[in-house]
Amino acid sequence: MELNEIDDDIEAFLVESYENLNQIERDIIELEKASSKDEALVRIYRSLHTLKGNCGFLPFPNLESLAHAGENLLSCLRDRQLAITPDMISTLLQTVDTIRQILSQIETTKHECDRDYSALLRALTQLSETQQTSKVSQWHEPVVNIQTPQIEAEAQRDPVGSESVEFLNHELTEISMTTSESAYIRVNVNLLDQMMNLVGELVLARNQVIRFSKKFKDNGFAATCQRLNLLTAELQSGVMKTRLQPISSIWQKFPRVTRDLAIASGKQVEVEMEGADTELDKSIIETIKDPLTHLVRNCIDHGIELPAERVACDKPSLGRLFLRAFHESGKVNIEIGDDGRGLNLERLKERSQQLGLVSAVQAAAMSESEAMNLIFLPGFSTAEQVTNLSGRGVGMDIVKSNIEKINGTVEIHSQQGQGTTFKIKIPLTLAIIPALIVSSGGDHYAISQASLQELVRLETQALNRIEMLYDVPVYRLRGNLVPLVYLNQVLHQDSVTNLETLSLVIVQVDNYRFGLVVDTIEDIQDIVVKPLGKQLKALSLFAGATILGDGTVALIIDVVGLANRTGITAKQKQLLSENGANSQEQTADRQKILLFEGPEGARMGIPLAIALRLEEILASAVEKVGNQDVLQSYGQILPLIDLQKIFADCDAFSTRRYANGGLRQRNHLHDQALATVAETLQIIIVSPYAELSVALVVERILDIVEEPLTIKGISSRPGVLFCAVIQGKITEILDIETVIRIANPHLLQLATHD
Repeated sequence: MELNEIDDDIEAFLVESYENLNQIERDIIELEKASSKDEALVRIYRSLHTLKGNCGFLPFPNLESLAHAGENLLSCLRDRQLAITPDMISTLLQTVDTIRQILSQIETTKHECDRDYSALLRALTQLSETQQTSKVSQWHEPVVNIQTPQIEAEAQRDPVGSESVEFLNHELTEISMTTSESAYIRVNVNLLDQMMNLVGELVLARNQVIRFSKKFKDNGFAATCQRLNLLTAELQSGVMKTRLQPISSIWQKFPRVTRDLAIASGKQVEVEMEGADTELDKSIIETIKDPLTHLVRNCIDHGIELPAERVACDKPSLGRLFLRAFHESGKVNIEIGDDGRGLNLERLKERSQQLGLVSAVQAAAMSESEAMNLIFLPGFSTAEQVTNLSGRGVGMDIVKSNIEKINGTVEIHSQQGQGTTFKIKIPLTLAIIPALIVSSGGDHYAISQASLQELVRLETQALNRIEMLYDVPVYRLRGNLVPLVYLNQVLHQDSVTNLETLSLVIVQVDNYRFGLVVDTIEDIQDIVVKPLGKQLKALSLFAGATILGDGTVALIIDVVGLANRTGITAKQKQLLSENGANSQEQTADRQKILLFEGPEGARMGIPLAIALRLEEILASAVEKVGNQDVLQSYGQILPLIDLQKIFADCDAFSTRRYANGGLRQRNHLHDQALATVAETLQIIIVSPYAELSVALVVERILDIVEEPLTIKGISSRPGVLFCAVIQGKITEILDIETVIRIANPHLLQLATHD
């Protein structure tokens, strides 16, 4: 056998062995639970048998001996000759750790290490030979039998051949598993990364071609570009899905981590997991692995009390650690929490002063959320002594910085005596993201759409409302003071800001927001994130770069880095106190409303909370499935609802009857007019339910305002909830559910049923 063939065999052996080992570790933890013992024992035995057999072919005698000793112990457990004990679980987990060390050595040197494993082998052998028949009565369920009736009968006639029968049964099981997994193949991660890079280049080329099509105004060329756009979007979505991994690839290690930490700290902890099949990009999975592990350790070490302390507080002695993951608004939400003692805010303030992190004046002026966020300060720790688990003052600040590096956020919700929950929001992927393109000083920059709140354009009269407060330029936006950052000043550019108009990009950082002043605001488009070179990585203002449709390079602004660079977060705290309690009471009943122009110039609005995003699309992008217009957007197929049809049907056409399909003909003519007259459509993606998102076609987006929603008039037609006066003008507030019901009631039935 040639050398490269041996290397290929070892690589395949390592991949399969690591998979088996991870499954073995999960199943060993399951053995401590009251249910599913039989199934877990069978899986462990089968995996160890496979590992032992593969070692004999290569050969790796030390690894084979360990696997064989573990297999013997599992055989006794499976046959109910032994009862499961905590010491047995610990020994099996030690065997898993040792096997993993040997595999790591093989991966590095292609050979086993020469360490002495005799002590572990003796421990496994002694456990196998210890008969505890008095405890066999703990088992009630029948053992899972994987033999076929024919093979069972053969084994009874020939007891000597029972070992061969066992091997044959194992092989039959392996064949069955192989058949069920034939739809999957293993692909090298480097190949997926290369494909992702090529798709990224294709997206850039698509952006350039679309830019040319808008310039030349050729209908045939525009149609071809639209087709290219759809195919590129589908290919992009498909390749990105190949990089997605379930979050269970991280969570599967937490039961073992929880068990070890609970034993080390003398606590009793159970783990609950929801949404383990939630998928993220592989690069994000790798980034959040350590932060999530640290949060789990923090919950067990600082959150969950000792059993005696919990019983004294009328709590069950068994502490609860929970992990949840779910998709919401285009992001992945992860919650990690416990039912422990919660955060003592006064203790946090006192400890931060002892460590010199804040002054007494600052601590006294802190709100609850600010006091909770003290745990994210570098060097902060509530532990008085350094232990193996905590006390070094390093960890939570790293958790926060690592999550912010991937454009994520982390929040704390805690109630003393009830527990603490960490809520994390992160994007699905970092490779291709929607971003707003702006310009400053003649250069283009990109801002991730995840950080955007709204866009504001100030005319001449509004410019006079910019004032200085605490040496910071501020603008009073709907009664709230928003600090301003001039991008050209931060970048030391020579450009002069337009004195007649001012373009503001309102961005969110943690719980604060500020306005970024730029020269021009262009458009939102999908960009391919390119990492910065090593010469520029030290610049905290930028998170990467991208190539625009005209071939120029645009730097991607790191909003968090920009806020830290300008010190805007600290200044925002002063401005919040300046707003005062009266301002908070005035805005308590105010809502953000998205205003737009509807059919026949009608002024309409919807609550901004249900609006996911705004888009401008080509009319040719609209497709029809059955009787429903649809649109492909960010990997989703969205139902399209034209408000012109909805409200035309409700008034002008509701009193007329069309015979012989006249109504269908009128709608068909309207579709043709829509496709020929309008080159682009302005749409609002709304989501009245978590399971339902639709795209509304409107005439024109007007503004986003924050005003009290006071009913000034009743609805005059179906689809309108009520009339309000906003900005001094009568505005119809839409009833989105009724609009959907008029357009296609089947959509609403599916959403409410789910």
